[in-house]
Amino acid sequence: MSSSAAPAPSARQGARGGSLALQRRRAGILMLIPAVLSLVVVLGLPIIASLALSLKQPTTDGGLFSGPWVGFANFRAVFSDPLLRTALWNTAYFTVIEVVVVIVAAIAIAQLLSHRLARSAFFKVVLLVPWALSSVANATMWKWIYNANYGVLNTILKQTHVRNDNVIWLGSARMALNALLFADIWKSIPFITLLMIAGLQNIPSPLYRAARIDGANAWQRFRYVTLPQLRPTLLICVVLQTIWALKVFDLIYILTMGGPADGTVTLNFLAYRTTFAYGDIGRGSAIADVLFFIMLIFAFVYIRTFRPTAGASQK
Repeated sequence: MSSSAAPAPSARQGARGGSLALQRRRAGILMLIPAVLSLVVVLGLPIIASLALSLKQPTTDGGLFSGPWVGFANFRAVFSDPLLRTALWNTAYFTVIEVVVVIVAAIAIAQLLSHRLARSAFFKVVLLVPWALSSVANATMWKWIYNANYGVLNTILKQTHVRNDNVIWLGSARMALNALLFADIWKSIPFITLLMIAGLQNIPSPLYRAARIDGANAWQRFRYVTLPQLRPTLLICVVLQTIWALKVFDLIYILTMGGPADGTVTLNFLAYRTTFAYGDIGRGSAIADVLFFIMLIFAFVYIRTFRPTAGASQK
């Protein structure tokens, strides 16, 4: 009878294991609370404040924002403004081209630097130079490069007899937008390349050996081994680069100020100009909120697209 009353060892171990797992879960939740509170204070409160400002017609009174509630009047005014469509088109063009070019170039450069002949730290240091420049210094440098009268780019083109006249790089809307795009791509590639190199180094080498044994060529190894294994890294890189492209400001402010003829106005710059140049805080907040929701949608789509499949996660 005494042996039947005592719980089985497996049952005791299961109860002890369940209790330990519960304690670990509670400890993890307690450790996450400070981080969650920090995110709420640092990110959540400004987002809520911006949404509140977009629903009001605020004015500054003694350093405080006050004004009547107008509901969605600011959003209606923003979406009825033709300049918003121009800013949306410029933002979409700038973001799509930059993300595609930066990701493709970063993967190609990372593949080259992962080769045994290019693993010297010298190449990685040289690669970091554009990224190490501050945004303002980078924009100022490109302003001198694009200068129509004594810029380095025109000088090189004339000395190599590619052109005989000076090109006004920032003189037309489309050329100016592409010039900004090239300058931002130049600065963005190094950091994304470093992330890609880290992702490539985490791919198990036996996968490549198995692919070679199966007769896979270089393109097949890249398509069926490298890209699937890079999915988590690609997700991080695409999300980060999209956010950075959507919020580009320094280049526009220093090189073009949104010109010529609003040809380089993006949503981020339009929100700044509406708020601080025109003093319309309500509409500026509404434009900023539109940009925020666009970023949120992009992040959601990317996470759904690049998340690991069930089979991959089980492996």
